[in-house]
Amino acid sequence: MKILKDKNCLLTGAGSGIGRSLAIGLAKEGMNLFLADIDIKNLEKVKEEILDMGVKVYIRKCDVSKFEEINEMANDFYQKFGELDLLINNAGTAGGGFVDAIELDEWKRVLDVNLWSIIYSIKVFLPKMLERGSGHIVNTGSGAGIIGLAYHPHYVASKFAVVGLTEALYSELYNTGIIFSVICPIRVRTNIGRSSPIDFDPQLFTVTDQEEIKKKFENFKECFAVEYFKAGVEPAFAAKKYIKGIKKNRLYIFDKRILRLALLIKGIAFKRGWKAIIRKQRKEDYAAIETCLIKSGLSTKEHLKNTLGNRI
Repeated sequence: MKILKDKNCLLTGAGSGIGRSLAIGLAKEGMNLFLADIDIKNLEKVKEEILDMGVKVYIRKCDVSKFEEINEMANDFYQKFGELDLLINNAGTAGGGFVDAIELDEWKRVLDVNLWSIIYSIKVFLPKMLERGSGHIVNTGSGAGIIGLAYHPHYVASKFAVVGLTEALYSELYNTGIIFSVICPIRVRTNIGRSSPIDFDPQLFTVTDQEEIKKKFENFKECFAVEYFKAGVEPAFAAKKYIKGIKKNRLYIFDKRILRLALLIKGIAFKRGWKAIIRKQRKEDYAAIETCLIKSGLSTKEHLKNTLGNRI
């Protein structure tokens, strides 16, 4: 989709982070926008930022994990715009922790938001695109949909599925006139880490009082958001890269070239090179977890070593 001006876009997860920056960037390109998010207050702020840019902009509260709400949103969109040129399934959530500490409800929450929301969206919007014979569907995946990061198993599972689903749609519908893309951020400085659950076995903590754990865990999350994303990019920078990729109809859209190299290594040097990348990433992520558990007063280095043994 080389020309975005005067085209119509529906963007989910537009209230903050990558979604907000995409909305502003697309408005600068002249796109009419229908913005959705579960946080209507933030969405209203984004709308205010766009109102003077000379494009149409509508907002709607939507919980994308619920099919009924996506279906109602679609009806609202078509009443206001008529035709959908660009659909960006950007809404998402995160989560972390050790796999044996993550409850099934948390697995379901992450998969509902990150994967099922896209399945619902495709079920609702794809038929009209096929009938029309044009359109562009962009799904927000992750670098964690290419590299199996440790300590984020449910998040990784959801994002691998998003990447694979997008590839499958691209393959099946290649000659229909519909374009498919998957955005794969590495680390973008958003608040998603602060607002997402992180689950650890209580045995990791030297603190036992539940109120004290709760208080110190907030300090841990703040620390982790800084440590984990300190090498990340700003949302506005990332959005500029993503919009460029959308205009060039790329299947994979990255904000850092390193993921292209990672894909190459995964394809030709899995036995040595890829395993080394996975181990290196695991070591870096654990270092951030350990640092923040200690800084927040939840644990000590010796206690973690004794508790986790060969897992670290």
